[in-house]
Amino acid sequence: MRVVSRQARRRWVSVAAGTALLCGLPALVGAWPVPVAAVSVAQLRARILSSAGVPYQGYVESTVDLGLPSLPDVGDVTSLLDGTTDQYAWYLSAADWRADVLTTAGETDTYQSAAYGTYEWNYGSNLLTQIVGSEPVRLPRAADLLPPALAQRLLSYAGTATRVSPLPAERVGGVDAAGLRLTPAESTSTISAVDVWAVPRTGLAVKVEIFGRDSTTPVLVSQFLAVSLTRPSAAILTPELGGGVNFATSTLPEVTRILHGYGPELPSSLGDVARVVGVPGLPDLAAYGSGLARFAVIPLPPSTGQSLIQAATTAGVTVQLGSGTGVIIQTPLVTVLLSQQPTGPIYLLVGTVTATELERAAQWLPEYP
Repeated sequence: MRVVSRQARRRWVSVAAGTALLCGLPALVGAWPVPVAAVSVAQLRARILSSAGVPYQGYVESTVDLGLPSLPDVGDVTSLLDGTTDQYAWYLSAADWRADVLTTAGETDTYQSAAYGTYEWNYGSNLLTQIVGSEPVRLPRAADLLPPALAQRLLSYAGTATRVSPLPAERVGGVDAAGLRLTPAESTSTISAVDVWAVPRTGLAVKVEIFGRDSTTPVLVSQFLAVSLTRPSAAILTPELGGGVNFATSTLPEVTRILHGYGPELPSSLGDVARVVGVPGLPDLAAYGSGLARFAVIPLPPSTGQSLIQAATTAGVTVQLGSGTGVIIQTPLVTVLLSQQPTGPIYLLVGTVTATELERAAQWLPEYP
């Protein structure tokens, strides 16, 4: 195991400069005609879903415009889902990859290694942190926006009723990509379409666009500006040991302990909306819906719930929920509802469904016996 040294960082400046130069190449060849791929949308969809083992290296730009308000303890998520994220990515497998998020203040690198575990390196503080513990549930991170991971997740959610249609081929990040569009069948979804472009032969997704139900332009765009369909070396995927680097360990919060026991057992359905398979060992955390119209339900600890309600009230709309009350925050893609009943916990409902759907579901949430 090696930690990144200052000298090594200077070498990476050269790598970054070279990659930045490559990022300009797609613009130079953008006018070249893109050949039509001899692949059906069904074949392309299947290859994208089975592309978790396809290696790559590249530079990705992700832009999200949700208009989320600032909420306590999730500031990093808010900035991730409202703005532009630039990151270099090196991917060998789901167990071995690296993603470097670039900011005006420096960068933060995440290393996932089958041999060593998870590490984060912060350039500004010159600190390498080992992340100890499992992650049954976690907040979104920048690597979730990388086109391959994002496309695989969206296509896995899309049900058999989801309409799949072809899109014109595009050149993305310097490679020719075939396209497909997912159109949700569910009228309650806030998503009107998901467009994905992928390398026809391997199914590696290189560009993803998500449209809200009332938007004519994509709310989320994630694409490679430069990509190489080659295996990254082990040296790139492993931090380098060096002098003068601070080291720390951080234990992930025990989510099972934090979330368990704050509410009654959640039912198998909320009205006519069925529960889907959730996280093993967390019966108080559930997901409901189907296709691209899904939402999570989480009973919150009292202090966390009250602080979220106070923050959300200033940015959302207060609604009456039977004998209880709620606060709705509506974005072009994600809807959030905080529900509070007189004899029940505070529930957080969040997902890609309309506010009406969440309000209807909240009426069926159990109270304490």
